[in-house]
Amino acid sequence: MRRCKKCNVEILDEAVICPLCKSVLEQEKQLPQEDIAVGYPNVKSNVKKLNFVVRLYSFLAIVTEVALIIINYLNYHGTWWSAITGVSILYFYITLKYSIQQNNGYRSVIWVQVIGAVLLVIAVDNIVGYRGWSVNYVMPGAVLLLDMTIVILMLVNMTNWQSYLLMQICTVLVSGACLVMWKMDVITSPVLSVIAAAVSACLLLATVIFGDRKAKNELKRRFHV
Repeated sequence: MRRCKKCNVEILDEAVICPLCKSVLEQEKQLPQEDIAVGYPNVKSNVKKLNFVVRLYSFLAIVTEVALIIINYLNYHGTWWSAITGVSILYFYITLKYSIQQNNGYRSVIWVQVIGAVLLVIAVDNIVGYRGWSVNYVMPGAVLLLDMTIVILMLVNMTNWQSYLLMQICTVLVSGACLVMWKMDVITSPVLSVIAAAVSACLLLATVIFGDRKAKNELKRRFHV
């Protein structure tokens, strides 16, 4: 049996790293059965199940996509719709692999899911004949969705609201990228992009001003200034 001193939990399997904080576990002396406290549940079986699910999905996804490509080829009418199914399958694989199997933090999961969804939509836009709706509306719309998500998270977790400053800075950078794309004529309908940039900037500014010392300390901690 091993114990994590940081999390104060006992690990019942043969793991050498804590599944919660990733710290190295220390070996404890075996206690009599009646004295053994209820510790962290055996995680090895859950990991095996997730690995099996990922492998099963990979196998079924490859077989399905190959079949769809053959069907699309035999019944081609000007559109390679099998490419859309391919990127969709890839998106769900990333969701399964990164967001579920790897057990990453919810902040990174949110970013990966949103970025993956935007890239999926851009790919679909290009496959069906590029019309620009993916960059004109979906990208800035995703930024606004992230802004609303950040506000909700800050309200729910008010004791640690300053931890979402980095996410706000990222949304400002992404919305700024949308404005750059507008100047480069990649985005042809800039209204939503301008709104997204204004909302992101105002949210960050309000957080820094009203957050005062907590916000400044968080910025110093993140950027070592």
